[in-house]
Amino acid sequence: MVAVTGVGSGLDIESLVSQLLTAERTPVETRLVQREAALTSELSAFGTLKGLLADLQGQVSALKNPATFSQRSASSSDSAAIGVTAAANASVGSYSLAVSATASAQTLASGTFAGKTDPIGQGVLTIRFGTLSATPADPGPQQVTSFTENTERAGGQITIDSSNNTLEGVRDAINGAGLGVSASIVKDGGGFRLLLSSPATGAANSIELSVEDQGDGNNLDAAGLSRLAFNSQAANLTQTQAAADAQFTLNGLALSSASNTVTEVIEGVTLTLGAVTERNVSVNVTENRDAVRTAVEKLVTAYNSFISTAGTLTRYEPATGLAGPLQGDSGTRAIISQVRSALTDSVRSAEGAYGSLAELGITTAADGKLSIDNTRLDAALEDGLGTLGSLFSQSDSTGIAQRLDSLLGGFLGSTGLLEAREDGLETRIQSISTDREALDRRLESLEARYRAQFNALDGLLAQISSTSSFVVEQLANIPLPSDRF
Repeated sequence: MVAVTGVGSGLDIESLVSQLLTAERTPVETRLVQREAALTSELSAFGTLKGLLADLQGQVSALKNPATFSQRSASSSDSAAIGVTAAANASVGSYSLAVSATASAQTLASGTFAGKTDPIGQGVLTIRFGTLSATPADPGPQQVTSFTENTERAGGQITIDSSNNTLEGVRDAINGAGLGVSASIVKDGGGFRLLLSSPATGAANSIELSVEDQGDGNNLDAAGLSRLAFNSQAANLTQTQAAADAQFTLNGLALSSASNTVTEVIEGVTLTLGAVTERNVSVNVTENRDAVRTAVEKLVTAYNSFISTAGTLTRYEPATGLAGPLQGDSGTRAIISQVRSALTDSVRSAEGAYGSLAELGITTAADGKLSIDNTRLDAALEDGLGTLGSLFSQSDSTGIAQRLDSLLGGFLGSTGLLEAREDGLETRIQSISTDREALDRRLESLEARYRAQFNALDGLLAQISSTSSFVVEQLANIPLPSDRF
């Protein structure tokens, strides 16, 4: 709404109203801005504190888990030849291994075909798996001398008819049968050859192929579909690689495995046989002290970060008068005190040899942070992870990590102290908007009152001015006395 004021007297009502409203608004608005800034800074500080406590709880999780202290570390003096991993149930120990042969999978190759789409023949392929012996192809033709079926592995039959009787068709039929035989076509200098292989290693996973040749009725000759036969009666495929078990010794004991991944020889230990060894390879299974040390170091780092930042948030500098956003906050001081106590207090009735962090060489410095004496911590780790683990994670849930995790969970929960403080601060910040709206309404009312008052004053001044002009005019018309007297 545009208000035209000061017409009668020339009084600058707009300027007067504006200055009076500014005088009314400025101190109140300044207080609101200052209060909003303080509350926002406090809310941000609680968010920072919450994040630090969440990070600390994250580092506690490893140490409260008893499995952390039963981890095993495995090493090999020749990891390329013998790889090793160890589960928590592996016994600590040292072993000497030597590999004389790695496990292999069988590969069979067909004769040469002029084209991938040339007809091969029709009939039925029967595939079985088992232990197979074959004489080399050179010198003389290759022969299958024996075959013992592996009754634990099922074979099957594949029908080859006019829809799939090419080299490509046979390849696709074998791959699509789901029998565990992989077929591919390779090109050599003379044409195309079909390669058959079993992904499974081990002597008992050799492939035997029998053919029911519906072309010439001869299941054994090198014509038609019988060209793919490989059995004790006809070896028309060439075995380019035999299936074989891995052969190795463990502390002098001769052993074999159908797979190069050996899991059952040493409980909890997985051996990966990668190559034949020229000399014995040392395999060691030890407690995973590095994992525990790393977990302890991460906990100390997270705690020190919490203490440092919490100190900044609650600090007061007498020299400058500057204070942190949480200076004097009793809730924050209580959190700091309780976290410190949960981490550094002794554990009552500790199940192991250690009852406090100080006994591990982890002590509180003058600035409130923790410091680690590496020599003492190493000595504690060498004593055994079991006794060390009881300090952090006891069966009655009173270990350092367990009680600290419980405390932090209470602080960080949806009904915890921090959530309640944040909710309260957000409510107070939102109320400032309500206060601003109330201020605007009050000033609108005040502006209307000021305008009404000044307009009345303007009218009065205009009237006075008019009366004054009339009086002056009348006085000017009064005749003056003659000079003759």
